[in-house]
Amino acid sequence: MKKQKFVRLLSVFLFFVCIAVFAVCAGCNAILPNEYTVYKNETFKYGNNKLVSLNDHVYKKSKEALYYRDDYSSQELMLLNIIPIKEVNVHNTEKKYVVPCGELFGIKFYTKGVVVIKCSDIIKNNKTENPGNSGGLEPGDTITRINEKEILCCNDVKEVVSSSKGSSLSVTFERQGTEYTTHLTPVSTDSDGDLHLGLWIRDSCAGLGTMTFYEPKSKSFAALGHGICDTDTGNVLPLDSAYITEAKIAGITKGSQNVTGSINGYFSGSDKNMGIALRNCETGIYGILSDTPCEAEPIEIATIHEIKKGNAQILCTLDNGKPDYYNIEITKINYDTKNKTKNLQIAATDERLLSKTGGIVQGMSGSPILQNGKLVGAVTHVLITNSAKGYGIFAQNMYDDMEKSHI
Repeated sequence: MKKQKFVRLLSVFLFFVCIAVFAVCAGCNAILPNEYTVYKNETFKYGNNKLVSLNDHVYKKSKEALYYRDDYSSQELMLLNIIPIKEVNVHNTEKKYVVPCGELFGIKFYTKGVVVIKCSDIIKNNKTENPGNSGGLEPGDTITRINEKEILCCNDVKEVVSSSKGSSLSVTFERQGTEYTTHLTPVSTDSDGDLHLGLWIRDSCAGLGTMTFYEPKSKSFAALGHGICDTDTGNVLPLDSAYITEAKIAGITKGSQNVTGSINGYFSGSDKNMGIALRNCETGIYGILSDTPCEAEPIEIATIHEIKKGNAQILCTLDNGKPDYYNIEITKINYDTKNKTKNLQIAATDERLLSKTGGIVQGMSGSPILQNGKLVGAVTHVLITNSAKGYGIFAQNMYDDMEKSHI
C-alpha cells in the first residue's frame, strides 16, 4: 500500500512538474527572440541569463565552449541546455563598432517626384469637380511623370498643367512601391480661370534631428531612428536628395502630460554641409558624412539578446550645445521583428533631463542609448500621455539597414 501510494504521489508530482516545464517553455517561446546574432569565435550569451542556450544542429556540442562558424544557421533554443524551446535563426558575424554621436543637425530634404497631400474640389460654373479623386489618386501617392515628362518638383506639375490647354494628362504615380498610371483632366476655376488638377502636393521639407552614430572607416551615418514622414499623410517620404547641416538650439519647449515638448533650433547659417542622405526608410535616414561631428572612440553595438531591462543612458544635445549623458531606464524589450522602431520602452530618470525637457521631446529622436559600455539603441518616440516615457529602436536594426543602403 505504501509503495502504491508513493507511486501515485510521484506520478502526481511528475505530472505537475511536466505542466510547469511546459508552461515555462511556452512562456519562453513567446517572449524570447526568434533571431540571434553570435559573434565569430565567441560563445552565445543571453544577457545574465544562464538558463538559455543554443544547440547547434551542425556541430556537436562538447563540454568546452561551442563556437558558431556558419554565417547563418537554424538552431535550437534550449532551456537548461536540455529542454528544447523553439527553432531560431542564428546570424554569425563580426563585431560592429561605431562612434555614438548625439549631436543635433538640420536636414533639407527633397522628395523623389511630388507627394500628393490631398485632393480638393474645384468650383467651375458653380459646380464642384475633383480631377484627383476622379483619377483615383490618394493622399500619399507620389507623382513621378506626367505625359512622360519626369516630375522633379511642384513647378514641373504647374508647367505641364498650364500648357495642357485642358486636355487629358497621363499621370504616372507610385503607391506603396507599385507604379500605376491614370488620366486627369485639368479644370479651370471660376476664381482665376487658371487650369488646376485640384491637388495639394509637396516636394521638399526641412527639420531637425539627432545623429545616432557613424562608422569611422566608411563615414556612413545613421540618424533619427525613424523615417522622415509627411506631416499630413504619415507616410515615409520618398528621397530624391537631402543634405544635413549644422544646427543650433534656440530653446526647449518642456513636455508634460498630453503635451509633446520639443527642441527648438535653427540651421547655423554657415551653409556648411555635414554630409548627404542617401536613404530614408522606416528605421531612419542613412548617408555619408563629409565632416564628422565628433572624434570619440568607437564602441561596440550590442546584439539584441545582450540588452537588459534596467539602467541605461542616452546621449543628446540640449541647452549647452554639446552632447551629454542622461540616465534613463529600459523598462521593456519588444522582440517582435514586425515592429522595427518601438523595440525598447524607456523612462527618463535623470533629474537634470526631467527639469530641462520633461523627459523625451521632439528633436531628441536618434539620441543614442548606451548600456554597459555598448550602443544598444536610439530614442524614437515620446509617449504622448507621459513625456517622461518613450520608445527606442535597436541599434542593430539601424546598423543592418545602414548596410542595406549600399553606402
